[in-house]
Amino acid sequence: MNLCKRACLYSIRKKGKTLTLLAFLLVMATLMLTCLSIQSATETANANIKKALLGYFTINAKTLENGIPEDTVSQILDVDGLSGRYTLRSYTYATYFDADGNLLEINTEGAAQVPEGYENAGRVVANSNSQEDSYFTDGGFEMVEGNPITTETGSQVLIHEKFAQRNGLSVGDTMLLGNVEDKDKTIPVTVAGIFTNTEEQDSIGMAPSYDLYDNIVFTDLSTASFLLYGTEGTTNVQYGDFYVNDPDELERIMTDVQELEGVDWESCTLTRYDNDYQNAKESLEGLQNIVFIAIAVVSVICFLVLALFLTLRLRGRIHETGVYLAMGISKGSVLLQYLLEVILVAAIALVISFGTSTAISHQIGSSLLSQVTSETYETVDLTGESDTAEEEPTEDLGLAEIEVAVSAEDYALVWAFGMVLCVASTALAAYPIMKMKPKSILSQMS
Repeated sequence: MNLCKRACLYSIRKKGKTLTLLAFLLVMATLMLTCLSIQSATETANANIKKALLGYFTINAKTLENGIPEDTVSQILDVDGLSGRYTLRSYTYATYFDADGNLLEINTEGAAQVPEGYENAGRVVANSNSQEDSYFTDGGFEMVEGNPITTETGSQVLIHEKFAQRNGLSVGDTMLLGNVEDKDKTIPVTVAGIFTNTEEQDSIGMAPSYDLYDNIVFTDLSTASFLLYGTEGTTNVQYGDFYVNDPDELERIMTDVQELEGVDWESCTLTRYDNDYQNAKESLEGLQNIVFIAIAVVSVICFLVLALFLTLRLRGRIHETGVYLAMGISKGSVLLQYLLEVILVAAIALVISFGTSTAISHQIGSSLLSQVTSETYETVDLTGESDTAEEEPTEDLGLAEIEVAVSAEDYALVWAFGMVLCVASTALAAYPIMKMKPKSILSQMS
């Protein structure tokens, strides 16, 4: 009788022991698959958060005489790890003239003061995309007419609708921006759009005239560069926001940037912005650590319990082992039979575990991930409008699409782990018997 047939017959004959082993291996496989599924889900969540909460750093070169040169910006964008997304900004003041050089009227009502030399001047904001400026994203500004200003446009401005009405300007008209300190230094610009503010200015009565919403003008970076640095044909900026692919590499990227030549980095201020990501990452890492510990504990317990179970089982089979040896069957063949008995049961348990772990991991994993997601939104404010995590849109962080499910990779890993566990436990349990000489085994039988 070959060892496969002997293994099958023994498993059928000893139904109680076989079912006990099956139940244990099923629980083991289910626990392992559940833990691995949750771990995979948290890794997916972490990857989604990296995409949603892109870390970035800001370069403040306001104190530099010539700001950040255009070629330096190109060098920065070539640094490994940057996503290619960036925002360039500059801020200055300008005196407003019409196309004929006549001074335009600004709003002074509600101003704390009208500084000397700024009677017809206002703040000039330049952004690589005016729609991404904080005045539009957070300050309640919105376009009424025309188009926003981007890096593709040049010598254009956006003006407030009240400023336009006060001075009879409309989209397509030309006006002049002049350097406040040198009014002969002017640049013609075209009105590309008109905006308004949907929220009242908080600093009414405290802000100087040039900072009133009505008097703010948005322009392109090249125009601001001319007003600030007198450049023509090139664009220098005061500030740059550069986004990275992986927030974990932010420190390294900032170091690489500061090694670039051509800029007095000691006079610049580099500030990192990744608090939201770090807070969200901390919540997910807590769950990942728990799952990792659970996997380690389950693995050790399963090995020890299975080894103990098989040891007790094989001790009761010394007589059977002696009979096999007396029949001329080698120790190796006997050991393979014992191993095959365990593997057959393990294979059945692993097949069943796919269904049980799918149901359990979905329930337990979703509950744990939901709790972590709630904690994540308590530390991350995506909209600035909600005080509670429940009101935050989960899709903003890409967590709503995460499903805790058994993947093919995890299932294959548990199969491999299960087989290794069975081989190691059987070998450990059978070792005391296998090292005995046939004569010793037969003497114990008598």
